[in-house]
Amino acid sequence: MQLTTGQRVPLATLNIQQQLDLTFDVAGSAPQYAALCFLLGADSRLISPDATISPSQPTAAGGAVTWQTGQPGQRFSLDLGRLPATVERLAFGLVPEGGDLRGVQRGTVSFGTAGNAAATWTLSGPDFSNEKAIIAAEIYRHQGAWRLMINGQGFSDGLSGLVRHFGGTGLPSLRAAPPPAPIPPAATPPPSPPSGGGLDLSRRGRPDAAPAGQPPAPVQPPASGGMSLNRNRGASPSSANTSSTSPSSAPSNAAPSRPISLTKITLEKQGQSARISLQKAGTQRIHVNLNWEAKPSSAAPSGGGGFLSKLLGSMTGADKAADLDLGCMYELASGEKGVIQALGGNFGKADGPPFIKLDQDDRSGASAGGENLYIERPDLIRKVLIFAFIYEGAGNFSEVGGRLSFNDPQGNEIKMSLSNPAALPFCAVALVQAHGNELVITKEERYFSGHRDCDQAFDFGFSWKAGRK
Repeated sequence: MQLTTGQRVPLATLNIQQQLDLTFDVAGSAPQYAALCFLLGADSRLISPDATISPSQPTAAGGAVTWQTGQPGQRFSLDLGRLPATVERLAFGLVPEGGDLRGVQRGTVSFGTAGNAAATWTLSGPDFSNEKAIIAAEIYRHQGAWRLMINGQGFSDGLSGLVRHFGGTGLPSLRAAPPPAPIPPAATPPPSPPSGGGLDLSRRGRPDAAPAGQPPAPVQPPASGGMSLNRNRGASPSSANTSSTSPSSAPSNAAPSRPISLTKITLEKQGQSARISLQKAGTQRIHVNLNWEAKPSSAAPSGGGGFLSKLLGSMTGADKAADLDLGCMYELASGEKGVIQALGGNFGKADGPPFIKLDQDDRSGASAGGENLYIERPDLIRKVLIFAFIYEGAGNFSEVGGRLSFNDPQGNEIKMSLSNPAALPFCAVALVQAHGNELVITKEERYFSGHRDCDQAFDFGFSWKAGRK
């Protein structure tokens, strides 16, 4: 099976049960492309500071996950049945040494057993811009079964951004640990000094010898060759990508990186993400705005408005202004789930659960401000999928220049456009997830025929029926 970015599939459909191999075979302009695995809890954070499998730490969880290199590429062998109960998700990253993903000339990630690939995902340089690390794939528990997702989310700040995304601080080395230094043969003890005193010359020519009564200093193994990505104390995340320090130089008590000041960011490609700090979690409102051009750039299809309006029996004229609707599927940290949208009249609530409110602007081309959704308590959410769909008046999103933005009270703004010309009326625009004291906003821009298909892709598990507004 050939997998695409964003696709999710149960492992059982690939005839994979508890044991599988995940193989990275990537080549390009970088000296090496290092693969890593992160063991994550239900909050998508590392279950412990050292829960990372990499070339420098090739095994974890009592051998339930191991890394090895060979032909082809790098292989992770997984025994899902042996994983600790605290592990809900495994994320697999790919980091090029000294470059970005644009240098990939050939790349595949394969999933299977006993050397037989049941599914593959291919990647190449034109798929990326300036990403210096990506989350290639995730394997996660869902309703008691394991599922596979192709992620593709990238980080322009490389390994440091990838590790920080999962709540880590120290950076693993991307080079295999050097073999232990050979122990020199024991030296023949010097002859005893003559009785009655005299000068002991046994230390002459041995500047490394310890003073009398003290043990000798330990022999230091030689530093491994190549580049190590351990961060020096005080180094910035970007400088960490070119650091030449050895693994032992990374401080064990390094402080987490300060959240990046966003100001204004445009997410151009599917899978790109940005963060908003929640330092003022209890009072910080996130404003989501959907806007578009009221008149399509081309005439609507013969017979009236958008696809959803036809399904619902709303036959409007071709000169009808484009009407796009904004909504979301949400899951709170408490486990509560729901859908907020004008269709069906569920506008949410600002001063009580779910603390998400859609304004009641049934735009129909009349309001220049578009439609607005407010996440009043972002500190209480687990995930929110922001979606938009064409209610009537346009054949696809590219005709009306659809665009979405996120704004916080500090003036930060994250923008993304909806430009797919495919004749699909429903777009999963962005996924908002809480990670500690930050919100991670990822551009999805995945198009579907309707709500139900989108729900199945993102595992919310709702029941759907036709509705009107």
